[in-house]
Amino acid sequence: MWAGYGGSAAGWWRSGMRVGLGLALVAIVGSVYAAEERGEPREVVHLSPRVRELPPSEAVPTIERQTVAPFLNEYRLIDSRATLDDTPYVVAGEEGHQLIGSGDRFYVRAGEDAARSRDVRRVIYRPGTIYHDPDSDALLGIELRAVGEARWVKREGDLDVFEVRKARQEIRPGDRLLPYREEPLSLTFSPHVPDHAVDGEILGVPEGVSYVGRHTIVALDLGRRNDVTPGTVLALDASSVQVSDPLEGGTLHLAGEPGGMAMVFESFERVSYALVMKASRPLEVGDGVSTPERSVLTSFEAR
Repeated sequence: MWAGYGGSAAGWWRSGMRVGLGLALVAIVGSVYAAEERGEPREVVHLSPRVRELPPSEAVPTIERQTVAPFLNEYRLIDSRATLDDTPYVVAGEEGHQLIGSGDRFYVRAGEDAARSRDVRRVIYRPGTIYHDPDSDALLGIELRAVGEARWVKREGDLDVFEVRKARQEIRPGDRLLPYREEPLSLTFSPHVPDHAVDGEILGVPEGVSYVGRHTIVALDLGRRNDVTPGTVLALDASSVQVSDPLEGGTLHLAGEPGGMAMVFESFERVSYALVMKASRPLEVGDGVSTPERSVLTSFEAR
């Protein structure tokens, strides 16, 4: 007997509720118009905001802070060699030692303004990967990796004396010092796709691994100059493949296959760091980055 109403008593009840609510709405609207015709005052209806819960399939993806927070002080990016040259650097350890460990003191050439921020916690970085534009070979940025932490002790002549608080590896002359970022950046940004077409590629993997999968952090050759900012969602595609035409000769380019999605969490002028949110196949350095369909904002989840 319930076949006409969804095949169950519950289906009949839900259908009845929909009909009842529809009739009630018609009755309310009709009474409002009738009251207007009689010149009677209208009933005032007060609306209150309510929280709308979305199912997981419709939820906008987000990045969990614990996923990328350790990375934010582990790596830094310097846009130019001139900026790197202006960064405070290690001269030597006490008595001229070239290898400096935890608890050791060392000398730093820090510039005239170092005394103004003596209480700032410092991270010691070592210049590492240098990123270049894949096409023009222009410098995009110099990646720094943390090797330790230090605190300011005193000023001696033209140099500042620091003490190593923590060392991941031995500190060396030429290593750089930058302030520790207590709250490096907000991860409560709004995910969005670029307003225009972007075309780039994966420059590298800061962790040095060759396999790129879900929750891997990657460096991209897109940055603020491309309107790529924190929250930008990008499509990851396999690099195009070149093949020879077996009959007519010449070279043909086969388009890369879709490989996943990534979300940018930190961007610089010409480089950005992104977290791979979805990977349908293994990715690698050199794979393409492009503008995805806007539907991706509700089609994949951060797990």
